[in-house]
Parts: sequence; C-alpha cells; structure tokens
Amino acid sequence: MDFVKSLRNGEYAVYVIVLFVTALLLLMSLYMTFYRVYELIKTATVEQTDKIAQAIYNALSDLFLVIVFVELIDTFITYIEQRRIIVYKIVDVALVALARELFVYLAPVNKEFQFDKAVAIIAATLVVGVVDYLQRKGMRTERRRR
Repeated sequence: MDFVKSLRNGEYAVYVIVLFVTALLLLMSLYMTFYRVYELIKTATVEQTDKIAQAIYNALSDLFLVIVFVELIDTFITYIEQRRIIVYKIVDVALVALARELFVYLAPVNKEFQFDKAVAIIAATLVVGVVDYLQRKGMRTERRRR
C-alpha cells in the first residue's frame, strides 16, 4: 500500500513539474509576443512593406504559440481534476499547433517553403480536423442517449 501511495505522490510531483515548465514556456512565449509586437511597431514606422509583413507573421506566430501553451495548461489541469484523458482537448491542442505551423509555413514571407512539407502539414491538419469532428459528433450522440 505504501508503494502505491509513493507512486501516486511521484505522479503528482511530475504533474507539478510539467505544469511549472509549461507555465514557464508560456511566460517566455508571452515575452516573445510582446517583443515581436514592439518590433512590428518599430518596423511600421520605416514603411518597408516586406519587413512589415515579416514582422506581422512573426508576431502572429508567437501569439499562436501562446495559445498552444494556454491550451496545454488547460488540458493538464482538466486531466488532474477528472483523472481521465479528455481526447477533444488534446485534439484542440493539436489543431492549434497545426494551424500555427500551417499559418507560419505557408506565409508568403517564408523563404524556405517546400511543397512536400506544405502538403504534409495540410494533410495532418485535415486528419486531426476529421478526428475532432468525429469526436465531437460522438459526444453529441452520447449526450442524446442520456
């Protein structure tokens, strides 16, 4: 019995560490977002459209990263509260992360664009989107049965 209790305590310690690291990464990505917005404002005064476009995409990329970390923290907290994996929350995190990657990679300012990587990102987004749709449809059907 003591072994199970110590394993449970170790599990909670790991959760705390994961939440702390994720919160730290969230703070760092918030800092990056504000720094990119500052760069955007500074660049906007120069009136060079290609540099402004790059600054906008950088700021939006960092903002998407903030959203990914917020969703991750929400997923961890929900798991700790309910003691079960909530699939749609994980799918939501994956969709936001893929949307960020899609947005950043397909941006006109991306100089390293490769067609095959773009197709892979689009296909992954479609697959996760279908999984999300089926998951939510299954949840609605289950609620109607109750």
